[in-house]
Amino acid sequence: MESVSKNPMNLRHLSHVVIYRAFAELRSEASRTYAGYLWWIIHPLLMFGVYYIAFNYVMANRTEHFATFLFTGIVLWQWFSVSTLRCSTSLIAARPLMQQVNLHKSVFPFSIVFVNTVKFGITLVILIAVLQLQGFRPGLAWFTLPILLIIELLVILAAGCFSAMISPFIPDFQHILTTVLQLMFFISGIIYDLSMLPDRLQYILGLNPMAIVISETRTVLMYNQMPNWGVLLIPISQAIVVLSLSFLLIHRYDKVYPKIG
Repeated sequence: MESVSKNPMNLRHLSHVVIYRAFAELRSEASRTYAGYLWWIIHPLLMFGVYYIAFNYVMANRTEHFATFLFTGIVLWQWFSVSTLRCSTSLIAARPLMQQVNLHKSVFPFSIVFVNTVKFGITLVILIAVLQLQGFRPGLAWFTLPILLIIELLVILAAGCFSAMISPFIPDFQHILTTVLQLMFFISGIIYDLSMLPDRLQYILGLNPMAIVISETRTVLMYNQMPNWGVLLIPISQAIVVLSLSFLLIHRYDKVYPKIG
């Protein structure tokens, strides 16, 4: 930790601190209660139940294999939304620690994403089991799944670092972010197939990085087809730009964050 305080931009030490903080939080949750882990299973199941009843029975959705279609979208969405929301409070919550130790402030959102990625692994296992029970067998296209998950991880890091960077400067940002995420949920193709929409609307919503990631991941898992790599360049480029800008601004205001609040 001493070398980190002398050089907060040392990437090797940054990675060590991120991993240390992430596993410390996981151990802390395990020692207090298992609810923190179980919630990652319970929450998507509850969301699945509510939306499945609403759209399959009340609104008579006719999407083929709707249950699997919906559950896949919810699992991928939860990883993104929960990570982004938690990152938005990471610098605010870490203010006392920042006043004592000179760490690069990106450590805090990065460690939260690391923790939520470990938890996401639990629901991913359940998702794969559900796919097997529903008759969706692994094929050659499934070998691209790690690449798709890395792309989503990049999108999550970008959204998480951006929300962490801006939140301390805007007191009401939490409420704004919650509203934006609610809107994104309904325009990311989680509860309906975007291909059913008019072409112009498909093009506009297709610029949404999570809509692309969810759609292409479904293509692999449910239909055993290779993803559209050209389309995936959109979320990759968006994430790289936002993550780079957020990281630079976090570094720019490194000495300011401990004084806010």
